[in-house]
Amino acid sequence: MFRRDFLKYISVAGAALLLPKMALGATGAPYTGPLWIFVNAGGGWDPTSLCDPKGYAEVLDNQNQLVMEDNPMNKSFRTVDIATSASGSNIKFAPLMESEDDIANNRYAFRTFFDKYGKDLLVINGIDMQTNGHSAGSRYTWSGRLSEGYPSFSALLAGIALPASPMSFITSGGYDFTDGVVAGTRLGNINAIQRISYVNRYSYNANTNVETPFHDQATYDRIMQARDERFTDLYNRQSLRSVKELMLKFKQAHSGSNELKKLIEYLPTDINTHPDRNNAVFAQGRFAMAGYKAGLTVSVNITTGGFDTHGNHDNSHIPRLSGLLKGLDLLQQEAVNQGISDRVVFIVGSDFGRTPRYNNGNGKDHWPITSMMMMGAGITGNRVIGASTPEHDAIKVNPSNLALDANGINITPAHIHKALRRLAGIESEQLITQYYPISGVEDLPIFT
Repeated sequence: MFRRDFLKYISVAGAALLLPKMALGATGAPYTGPLWIFVNAGGGWDPTSLCDPKGYAEVLDNQNQLVMEDNPMNKSFRTVDIATSASGSNIKFAPLMESEDDIANNRYAFRTFFDKYGKDLLVINGIDMQTNGHSAGSRYTWSGRLSEGYPSFSALLAGIALPASPMSFITSGGYDFTDGVVAGTRLGNINAIQRISYVNRYSYNANTNVETPFHDQATYDRIMQARDERFTDLYNRQSLRSVKELMLKFKQAHSGSNELKKLIEYLPTDINTHPDRNNAVFAQGRFAMAGYKAGLTVSVNITTGGFDTHGNHDNSHIPRLSGLLKGLDLLQQEAVNQGISDRVVFIVGSDFGRTPRYNNGNGKDHWPITSMMMMGAGITGNRVIGASTPEHDAIKVNPSNLALDANGINITPAHIHKALRRLAGIESEQLITQYYPISGVEDLPIFT
């Protein structure tokens, strides 16, 4: 396989060359931790229409009829209808997608999700993003740092746990800056992955399971042997350490095809035919679960967009929230089917929140207060941390016990990431302490 062809296929899949800083995260031990799934609701979701629900009140008009209050927080559900799950959890949610029209069109009711997972969920409300800009908000949510320079938490996890894997960190976008701690790999085209995995395959007929190779096996083995011998000769003749490091990284990228074959083997047979294959959360997550089963993947960034609803908010935003919840449900079912449900962690968040009131276009604009939802391995569920006022401003919490406290502090993504690093057991790693510390914020007992 020519070098230019290899680079072409790598660019299709989005794999990056590994950088020297990764060596700090290498442990030499096989990865046995959880699969971390980060779900980004791109554009800024509205938690008041989800897990920090705030509906409308009914008032009497001049004809003594009950009508919606003027300028309500949300127009799609009443405050008195805000629910908690039938499973008896403490998580409140907006009772949406429950109309006869929704049911007839097979839309996913919020109640379905919270009834299933309410007792597993940790909800953090009233998070102060300190910004309402997309880039800064996304960066803060997923790295714990408002200013530039820190990799996403998902990249840190992969760079520490499994830096040499060709698919340690899978991403479909969002904030996936790695700062060289790991190679971020974009997966979305199964045909491109197969071409990278089976470099000696000219064509393949899936119906007959017959492949046409470029070379017979004996010839291919001789080519590989000659390539390895040539590499060793070139490597031994180099005197600059930096050149040797780059050569090793290039060789590592070349040799990843055998590992990628494992991914193909673990992909579900209905990957291209499943009725929900177009659900972005579900489709992207299934790739990651296959990589995890193959021993290649630590973390994945999943992105589903369309939440920046400056106009027609209710009709656009709420169905997208419904699709996100359905994707999470499908992924959890997939984890059960794969036998890994006790080893998966879901972290769900967004750039920021949306304004408490509607604009003139019946949309909602950017707002710096938001929420996050989490569940999975190591996370105690059936809990709500933090809160927001009726006007969706953050309520302070006591940093010692997280009780609401007017004299306390605002929860920020920096607090959450400090706790996440402890949950993951990476807060003392050299890569963290030397390059990416989170200092100047309190230790909050979010997961303890």
